[in-house]
This record gives sequence, C-alpha cells and structure tokens, in this order.
Amino acid sequence: MRYKLSIPVTGFLITLTILVITAFQVYWLRKNYREEEKLFATRTNVLFRETIFRLQAAKLKMDSGMSIPVQDREGVISISNVLQEKLRDSSTTKPRIKQAMFITMKAPHLSDSDSLEVHYRASNGAPGKTVFDFLAGVDSLRDSITVKEIVDRYHKALNREKINLPFSINTFPADTTEKNYGPFPDNLEGNIVTIGFTKPVSYQVLFENNTWYLLKRIGQPILISFLLLSVTILSFLLLYRNLKQQQKLAQIKNDFISNMTHELKTPIATVSVAIEALKSFNVLEDPQRTEEYLDISAHEMQRLGLLVDKVLKLSMFENREIALNKEQFDLVELAKSVMVSMKLQFEKQQAVTALETTGKNFIITADKLHLTSVLYNLLDNALKYSIKDPEILIHIIDHTQYLEIRVTDNGVGIAKEYKSKIFEKFFRVPSGNRHNIKGYGLGLSYVSHIVQRHMGFIEVESELDKGSTFSVKLPFVEAPVIYYDRGRMIAKHKII
Repeated sequence: MRYKLSIPVTGFLITLTILVITAFQVYWLRKNYREEEKLFATRTNVLFRETIFRLQAAKLKMDSGMSIPVQDREGVISISNVLQEKLRDSSTTKPRIKQAMFITMKAPHLSDSDSLEVHYRASNGAPGKTVFDFLAGVDSLRDSITVKEIVDRYHKALNREKINLPFSINTFPADTTEKNYGPFPDNLEGNIVTIGFTKPVSYQVLFENNTWYLLKRIGQPILISFLLLSVTILSFLLLYRNLKQQQKLAQIKNDFISNMTHELKTPIATVSVAIEALKSFNVLEDPQRTEEYLDISAHEMQRLGLLVDKVLKLSMFENREIALNKEQFDLVELAKSVMVSMKLQFEKQQAVTALETTGKNFIITADKLHLTSVLYNLLDNALKYSIKDPEILIHIIDHTQYLEIRVTDNGVGIAKEYKSKIFEKFFRVPSGNRHNIKGYGLGLSYVSHIVQRHMGFIEVESELDKGSTFSVKLPFVEAPVIYYDRGRMIAKHKII
C-alpha cells in the first residue's frame, strides 16, 4: 500500500529540511570563523612578542657575559636568535677571532620568571679580551624602547604576513595589569608582553576591528555555503511547485473524466430514447413525429461527433500533426448554417437569437470545418451559461483589413480574475451551486488554437450577472503580417 503525503505535510518537511541545512551551514561557518579567529590571535601574538623581544635584544650591549630575566621560554628563544644574528654580523666586519656563546636557563627561585644567561667570549691571541661591553643599567633598556618603535616594527611584521589592519599599543606598569584592567580573556592574554626587571612594564596590542578580515579569510567557505543553500532552496521550491502542479493536474484530470463522461452520455441517452420511441410507440405511423425524432437523433449524433473531435483535434493541434484546409467562403452564410443546426437547442431553452452584419465584404479564406466548430462552441457556451430566457447576438463586422465575429449573451458573466484563464486547457470557471453547466474545459481552448492558427486572436469583455461578449478577429486571407486595431499586429503567429 502506497502512502501519499499531502501538500501541507510535504511543504512542512521541505521547510524543516531547509532550516536544518541552514542551521548546519551557520554552525559550520561559525566554527570556521572561530578557528580563523584563534589562528589570527596566535599569529598576531607571536609577531607582537617577537617584535618586542627582537627590539629588546637589538638594544643590548654585551661584554663577556650577561644575564637577562625573561617572562617565558618564547622570549628566551627570540632573544637568543637575535643574539646569534648579532654575533654573525659582527664576525663579518671584524678580524677573525675565536668566539663562543653559552646560553643556559636558570630555574626560578623567588619569581615566576625564567632567567636567560648569555656568556660570550672572544679572543684574538690575547686571552680574556672582550668584544662587547657588559650591559649596565638594565632598566635603562626598558626606558629606551618607545611605543613608536614597537608600532613601526610591528607594522612591518604584519605587512610581511599580509595583515593590513589598524591596531593600537597600550603600555602600563606590569603590577597593575590585573588591578586596573581586570582579568583578560584567553585570546588576549598573549597580546601582553612584559619587559624590565625592577620596574617591569607591559605592552598590549589591540586590533580595532578584524571582523571583515576574518570574513575575507573564510570567503570561500561562505561562498560555497551560499551556493549550496541557494541550490537546495531552489530545488525544493521547484519540487514543491511541481507537486502542486501535479495535484492540480490530477484534480483537473478527474474533473475532465467526470464531465466528459456526462457530456458523452447525454447524446447517447437522447438517441437511445428516440430509437426506443420509434420502436415501441408506433411513432413510425406518424411521419411528423418520426421526422422530429430523427432530427433529434441526428442533432445529438452531430453533437457527439463534435465532442469527440474536439478532444482529438486539440491534441493534434498541440502536436502540429494536421494542416488547415483553407478555402474561400462567406462567413455570414456559415454563421446562418450553424444557427440552423442548433435550432432545437435554442428552442429547448427558449433562446432569442439574432444575426447582424456591418460592412459589405464577408468572404474569407480559412478552414471552413474548424471555423464551424469555433462558431458552434461560442454559441454553445452562450447558451450554456445563460440563466433564463437567453438572448444571443452574432455580429459580423467588416473592418476592411480584417473581419470580426462578436458573440454576445446575457449570461452569468465572467469574473475579472478568470478572464485570463478561460482559454487555458481544462480550465472551467467555478459555477458555485449551478451543477447543470456541463463541459470539460476544452471548448475555448480549442477555439483559441484555431483562431491563432488563422493568424487571428480572441478576446472577451464580460461583467458578472450581465453577460459576456467574445470577439474573434480574423484576416480575410493569410499574409506575412496582419494589422489589427490599437496598433496590434500578428506576424508568424505572434501578437506584437
């Protein structure tokens, strides 16, 4: 047993799926942003500490040995690297000497700081002769480092890493860091570097706004997520629209089958009753009654044939499997013959019909059979949608450049919202509680196809409870371009 989900349930599931996918994409992008934020903090912190330690080491003046307390091992490594570079630079500009540098880490005793002890000795045949003077007044080193120097060096370091963001550097006594500024978040602790011995000073770097920089860093994941989400939403919307269309077509199909069955059964039942009367009630002895029943049967069989042809020909027109057999004939005479063939139907509903003409030339070159069906459908609709005492007027007008057929009735009319849909296949105007209106929404669609194939067009003027006027405009003969009123023209079956 197959279970079919309703459209509302399907819409709910589609919406839920889109929301879940969106939430996952937001979570994934947020995670990437946080990782990129941590990576940015790590990179900038390392550059900041390295900048200060290199600046500190560059200002050192050394003798045979020195001891520099540093806050952490990262600072130890930075200073030692700078010292080694300094020694290599000095060896290239001075006479070749014996040199040695010893770096040791001393365990802390009374403080949390590590101690870097650097011993440098150099000789030039004279033991004990020194190359650098021993650093004196270590705190003077702290005073000699300015914020401007740190900013300049740090800015160059950031440029090397292609980080172009505004920043600011704050300085404050190391012993007031927690007191004045409170505890720092984990991602900012690395932004603080402390130098000095007796009166240590802390430096802190702060970036004003790195949001756009971080968003640019994850620009590719954002783009991929946006495209994925857009494709998913578009796919689901198309799926939902197709489901609604399928549901609508299924309903139309059911209505079509139901209405077509009633339409086909009516003439069959009428003919059956007429034949039964001829056989059972001695109607054959009454020539007038016999002729009446035969006329009814002929009319109903004609109607049955038109109903069947309507479905078959509409399908053929859509597939372009048949061609029009055009001939020259009088359109007024054709309208008269159609009205005569529908005489019984008009009399049954006590309809008042009239045919008017304006102009002189009504000779047209067209497919006579299909234009007969066009007139029959328009008159049948006018009769079908009349409430009581139908009044139907056929007015054929010669506009010199084209012919116009106007079919006016005093029926129920058509609401504005349905005017643009009545020529669609299978569409029927809702009739409320009026169940006697039969049909399956193919008549006007068929008429529209026929008229368009003749390089014409059809339009309607209608008002509820007052009636409708269908206007069919056709060329006298087919031409490359047909000009109509209000500056309209048709070329190659297109209205311009």
